Amino acid sequence: MKKRTRILAITAGLIVVLIAAGVAMLPALMTLDGVKGQIVETLSQATGRPVTIHKLSLSVFPWLGIRLDGAVLGNARGFAPTPLARVDDARIEVRLLPLFNRHIVLRRVILTGLRLNLQENKAGVTNWATLIHGPKPSPRTPAAAQAEAHEAPAFVLVRAAGLIVRHALIRYHNARTHGRDTLSDLTLRLGAIVPGRPVAIAMRALLKTAGHPALPFRLGAQATYDTSGLTLAPLHLRVADLVIHGRVHVLHTATGLSAHGRLVAPPFAPRPLLTALGLPYTPRDPHVLKQASANMGFHWDPSGLTLAPLRLTLDKTTMTGRITRIARPLLYKVHLAIDHLRPMSYLPVPAPANAPPAPRTASPTHAAPAPPSMAASLPLDATISCARLRVHGLVATDLQAHIRSSAGHVVVKPLTMSLYHGGFTGTIKAVLTRHPRTWRVRGLVRNVQTSAVLRALQLFPEFSGALDADVHLQGSGTKLAAIERSVSGRLTARMPKGVLRGIDLDFIAKDPKAVAGAHRARANQGTAFTGLHASATVARGVVHMHALALHTTRAVIRGHGRVTLATKSINYLLEVALPSGFVIPVRVQGPAGHIKFNVSLNRLFSDSNHNGLGSTLQTLGGALKHALGIP
Repeated sequence: MKKRTRILAITAGLIVVLIAAGVAMLPALMTLDGVKGQIVETLSQATGRPVTIHKLSLSVFPWLGIRLDGAVLGNARGFAPTPLARVDDARIEVRLLPLFNRHIVLRRVILTGLRLNLQENKAGVTNWATLIHGPKPSPRTPAAAQAEAHEAPAFVLVRAAGLIVRHALIRYHNARTHGRDTLSDLTLRLGAIVPGRPVAIAMRALLKTAGHPALPFRLGAQATYDTSGLTLAPLHLRVADLVIHGRVHVLHTATGLSAHGRLVAPPFAPRPLLTALGLPYTPRDPHVLKQASANMGFHWDPSGLTLAPLRLTLDKTTMTGRITRIARPLLYKVHLAIDHLRPMSYLPVPAPANAPPAPRTASPTHAAPAPPSMAASLPLDATISCARLRVHGLVATDLQAHIRSSAGHVVVKPLTMSLYHGGFTGTIKAVLTRHPRTWRVRGLVRNVQTSAVLRALQLFPEFSGALDADVHLQGSGTKLAAIERSVSGRLTARMPKGVLRGIDLDFIAKDPKAVAGAHRARANQGTAFTGLHASATVARGVVHMHALALHTTRAVIRGHGRVTLATKSINYLLEVALPSGFVIPVRVQGPAGHIKFNVSLNRLFSDSNHNGLGSTLQTLGGALKHALGIP
């Protein structure tokens, strides 16, 4: 019995050794030249592209498989001669025993040194589109179909393999936008693909876009593929310090691929992300760009991309609405509702006044204008509402704007807002492709409280009342200093009633004896007036007010002068006409916050001596000096 057992064991061992030896000798005994030709022909017919394989060999350790060295897939017609795909080493591992039953069970596919060159031409056609839809099948004759029916059954793929990609490089070039993106050092692990079952996906790579440093990112997901399409859920993406969670459905319909789902970015710090993107940014307000988040649904197909419903937060600002990108013709449609916004807080920190000037570079006498930025050139159709907006100290509420932009030309029409118990209705036009950027404002101001506006602009809050005005202004620049130096145009204003604080012109118009016994506190009561009408022209930041008329209870006042916006100073002459016919000139001058009112006595005396009133006016002048504290 023991002898029989030993013989059986030895026999079994010899069989195993012979099988192992035979399998080990397969690469030496078998030639795959004919198989390589068949594989090349089959792949060429399936893809409609030229396919070349440098070397095809059989491997037996640690798994039975086929190894391809130097496989190349050609590019589509009409594109650069650069191959669409190239792989340095490809290994396809299969299980041995199922092959005897004509069943192929792939264990895994390993691609090392994969290079993909993805291209999109100016017409929007990609060099991989035919791979998705497949080439047109060649017509078969009835005889060929009958012969194929009598052929031995081919191998059947029972189970797809997992995929491992190492050291891959993917390049993408868009001829329309001149964009160039690169995924380098890409590693991908994909579980076995079984219809209806989730497949684990793990990927990491470095993303490089033109003009920006390489950005590391990681992707993890569970993918499920069935007849309706591909579902990625859950999906996790990490880019620098930004983490995105979501769910994505990819469908293959008669019109092509489409995708929809939802993406959520929990609160994150924008500044480190901007630094990682190569966009270090220091805003004027150190308390902004601290936190942001996003929650959006999306739908994509070849006709465009829609983000809706959309909810974005930036610091204390919340934006809701939808954004749509229409592919042909290219157009961005935006509908956003904003609760409150302070855009000037996000401007960059201004350069110090004593900073050395930037070095000048040699340039021709007539330099060509700088090319417009991508943001300035985007075709845009936007409807924006903002509950509260603060710009350069001004606070507007209930803002409604329709913005259209094309090739750097922006039109905001209509634009309406509530402004300090009144409102503004008008249009804004801007050209963003020029340097400096130019703008034009036309509109109507109704019932706006002037003291609040002037105080916000740090001008002359001594003037108050409900103002109606027609505004026609133009200028250049976006910073307040540039606007103050460049603004030009014309203004007309009407004010049914108001108050000029700092001087009591009615008190001045009284009898000289009454003025002489007054005290300076009367000046703080101001001058109440009615029926103000004024017009002005603005030239490079200087407001020339040449037609002012208003009425008080004791006088008719007219005036003319100028206001310099850059220095926030005024130089104005008021002429107070008394019922008796006398005219008292009052000079208003000084910087904002330090306005002085002085009676021009020299002019008063010189104009009046011709009428024999010198002695009377000398008494009045002394009284005015005493009342106004003029030395």
